[in-house]
Amino acid sequence: MNNANNKFYEFGSFDKFGNLNSSYFVMMNIFIIIITYLISVAIFNYKHFSFDIGNIINNYITYFKNVYYFSDSYGLLKYLIVDYKYFILSLIFVVLYVYNVFNAKLEQRKLANFGLEDYYLYKKLKNGVIYKILPSAIMDYEKFTKQFENILQRNNKGSCEISRVDKTSIKIIYKNKIPTIEQLKDYKIQDYLKKDKLFLGFEGGLIKNIEPIYIDFKDLPHSFALLGTSGGGKSNSLNHILFSIFYNFNNVYELNFIDFKGGVESEPYNRLEQKYKTNKINTYTTSRFELYKKLVKLDIINKARQQYLKDKGLKKFKTNFIYVFFDEIAEIMDYTPFDKVEKEQHNRTKEIIESLFRTGRSQGFKLFFATQIFTTIGSGISNSIKTNTIFRILHKTESDEGIHSVIDKEPLEERGINPKTFGVGEVVIKNENLYYHCRSLYVPDDFINYIQLPKTKIDVDFENEINKYINIILKEYKLNDLTKDDLFPNLKT
Repeated sequence: MNNANNKFYEFGSFDKFGNLNSSYFVMMNIFIIIITYLISVAIFNYKHFSFDIGNIINNYITYFKNVYYFSDSYGLLKYLIVDYKYFILSLIFVVLYVYNVFNAKLEQRKLANFGLEDYYLYKKLKNGVIYKILPSAIMDYEKFTKQFENILQRNNKGSCEISRVDKTSIKIIYKNKIPTIEQLKDYKIQDYLKKDKLFLGFEGGLIKNIEPIYIDFKDLPHSFALLGTSGGGKSNSLNHILFSIFYNFNNVYELNFIDFKGGVESEPYNRLEQKYKTNKINTYTTSRFELYKKLVKLDIINKARQQYLKDKGLKKFKTNFIYVFFDEIAEIMDYTPFDKVEKEQHNRTKEIIESLFRTGRSQGFKLFFATQIFTTIGSGISNSIKTNTIFRILHKTESDEGIHSVIDKEPLEERGINPKTFGVGEVVIKNENLYYHCRSLYVPDDFINYIQLPKTKIDVDFENEINKYINIILKEYKLNDLTKDDLFPNLKT
């Protein structure tokens, strides 16, 4: 082996195949014993030593000559028994050295057994390791990923996340496998809701087998997609998300649910509004004209909020969120109008939806949509909507095209995730550069019976401020076939 590479293997204690360099190993232990012994003598006798180097050496020699007679057959043994304290530090450092070398040696042999001998253990992390490749070798990332998965299976370890740090380093983060349906059968979503947090489900933790995943509402992006084949669990994921939103209903300015594929999914929310009379929950299931009116209204509110933030010197809304849910967005975007008027309204509807996806982030808009595919052909989703959809939840999907339109191939392969084999409730979530592989809890059909909406008070000062800006926007906004009273019947001029 190239001697220049020795330093990467515990400074020459073993080679790239994990074979111990015995002579070097013994010499290192002797060296550690001598150095730590001399340090111990200095520590225990520092009062008698001068800090002059010459005096220190002379004092060492005098100390050994005057205190013990090594010519005596029992002198050395007596010395070891009486002054064992000088060897405590040596023993500690030798044990640490031997432990580290043998652990690293075994790690190197494990890599070599799978053809990865050109990699070495660079750094241990709290929940994983970083491997580096020798400067003289070339990284074959696909080979490393495949072979390391074999190592995990051979050692019966859980799943892991593999990612490139740079051109020479690969990071491994170990995790337990996601919990099974059987493990979660007695779990109830009500027990895992938290204030100001969105509960996503459970993943396999680093220590615990089951670990709940939360994201702060204030850190959530403004655009969400629930993707997957029919029956893949999109509706359950939607209800899962809504549980957290209803639990944090004080932060909701209004919630709009759009379901033009029968209205079945939106009916529970309609009943919830009838029960609590919040004036915040709106459902749209049949009238595209009513949907058109709502979106024009939201467009005006979006522009009013933009001006509000600018004048107040604020960056974004941290409460008073406006939620819009599109259950199967293709039913909205791919609709074929019957006449000229309806066509104009439909085109305007699509324009506003795209505008909200582009510009609604800071103004507190949270836009959710469900669809079976995420390609721009056949889904009604434009490139603009796709680009601005930051938070993506992928359910079971059969086609590679559908999978990789949501999440790039490489991050999935790094984590050993195959959406084609997903079971009930299993999803992979992409939030910008973060990934979660988890399982959501089952949400029963009668879930609204378990929801209790808190009584909310209208923030009069905020309403008055926003209404001022709405009036300003309305002065220049083209309403076309609508009037101010159609959109804001209670707005005072």
